Amino acid sequence: MRPQFSIIFFTTLVGMAQGLLFFIALANLHNQSIPNAFLANLALPVAFAILALSLIASFFHLGHPERAWRAAMMWRTSWLSREVIALPAVMAVTVVIFLYASFGEVPQWLWIVLLLTTIVLWICTAKIYQCIRFIQEWSHPSTLTNFILLGATSGWILLELLIALWGDTSAQMIDAPLSVIAFVLLFLSLNLKLWIWSRNRKLKPKSNLATATGIKGNNIRQTSMGLMGGSFNTREFFHHQTDKVIANIRKIILLCAYVIPMILMAYAITSPDFLVITLALLINYLGLLAERWMFFAEANHPQNLYYQRVS
Repeated sequence: MRPQFSIIFFTTLVGMAQGLLFFIALANLHNQSIPNAFLANLALPVAFAILALSLIASFFHLGHPERAWRAAMMWRTSWLSREVIALPAVMAVTVVIFLYASFGEVPQWLWIVLLLTTIVLWICTAKIYQCIRFIQEWSHPSTLTNFILLGATSGWILLELLIALWGDTSAQMIDAPLSVIAFVLLFLSLNLKLWIWSRNRKLKPKSNLATATGIKGNNIRQTSMGLMGGSFNTREFFHHQTDKVIANIRKIILLCAYVIPMILMAYAITSPDFLVITLALLINYLGLLAERWMFFAEANHPQNLYYQRVS
């Protein structure tokens, strides 16, 4: 598939905001360890700003952005429609919690609502792709797990960065260094991604050129698709990059999304530093952009069996 960069920005940004809100809600449900001043003045505004940016980014891959509201009308059957509803719901809950944190205590039931809405949004976003059964790379529970784990990891690193920026130890969620959990999340994400790549390499197409064209025979060879030039099908369902480019992008993903941030987090465990955490978050997000591009690019649409060559 040929990914749209707007949807790459959308899914990575919204995942980071979800991870941030998820851990804030989890911490407050556990022992109410995060002070309201930190929430109202820094954490919640940052989360809402990222959610708003992701919402804006989502409009750029719509053919008719002015009709975006209609996307919610098919919520009974469409995961995309459910996502369109879930994202504003998360934003609305964030605003309500911000108001409570600004003027008083946040009720426990609101943290439960925030926790549930972030999980629902993760499920809706991942299910948009996981429910497409004929794309084997996506049609697997690892799609949902990968979305959640990557979003949780980047959100946790962002939360650690905000706590370091706040500079008040009262905002510390646990006694152990936050970088320990960041390192563990990165390690788990890395192993999941390596397993996904290994699985994808072993996948075999369920169709062949004979079933794609409807022509019976074992010796079919395609020399032309019958077009003088490209079409929507030839442009949008293949990334048109060479194997060398794909191999280099995989290296960028491994280094930026996982390995370098793990090294920086390991350093931050014993020597916590604001600049180190900032660098880890920036490098991790660059890696996430490459990872999400690869997520779309490595999806092999069955129609490519028919549209193999232009002429």
